[in-house]
Amino acid sequence: MRKNLAIVFLSLTFLIPAVSHAARDYGRSPIDFGGGVYLLLKYGEITIADDVPEDGSDIRNLGFAFGKSVNDVIAMEFEYTTTVSKDDDYGGTGASAELDTVGFFVVAKSTGDLYGKARLGYTRVTTDLEDTAIIDWGNSDNIYGIAAGLGAGYKFMEGGAIELEYMLYPKIEDVEFDFSGVGGPVFEDDLEVDFVSLNFVLSFE
Repeated sequence: MRKNLAIVFLSLTFLIPAVSHAARDYGRSPIDFGGGVYLLLKYGEITIADDVPEDGSDIRNLGFAFGKSVNDVIAMEFEYTTTVSKDDDYGGTGASAELDTVGFFVVAKSTGDLYGKARLGYTRVTTDLEDTAIIDWGNSDNIYGIAAGLGAGYKFMEGGAIELEYMLYPKIEDVEFDFSGVGGPVFEDDLEVDFVSLNFVLSFE
C-alpha cells in the first residue's frame, strides 16, 4: 500500500506544475506568499511500520521549513524536524524509538486559496533506536535517501496558510525481529517511515 502511495506522490510532483500552469493561463491566481520567502512550522505523528508490528510506532515530531519561491508554482525548501515525544515501547517490544529529519525539497503548489501541493527531496533521517531481545534495528543511525509527500492547504489570510501533509521518508532496512522466545519466527523486515503533520505557513514580504 505504501509503495503505491509513493508512486502516486512522485507522479503528482510532476503533474501539479503542469496543471497549475494551465490553470494560470485560464486566469486563476496562483498561490502567492508575499515576497516568495516563507517559514513553515509543522507538528505531527511519525509511524515506523510495515506488516509487523502492525500498530507501528507512536512518535511526535516538531519542526520547521524555510522556503523560497522559484516561480508561481515551484518553491525550494530546507526542512528540519526533531522528536518531542518518543515511543518508549515500540510495538510492544520494549524498545524506544525517536528520530530527526533534515532535507532539501522541491515543492509544487496548485492555484487558488484552497490548494494542493507535492514535495520531492533528499533527506537524512537520524535515528535513536534501542535494541532489545526482540528487536535489532541494525545499522540505521543515519539513513539517506529520497523523501516524497503530498498535502493540501488553505490560505486563510494574506501571507498565512494552514496545511495537512503526508510524507514518506527513506526506509529503515534490515530490522530483525526475534519472537523465538515465545515460539514465533525470527525474520528481517524493511520498515517505512511516514509523517503526517499539520503545518502553519507564514510569509515574509
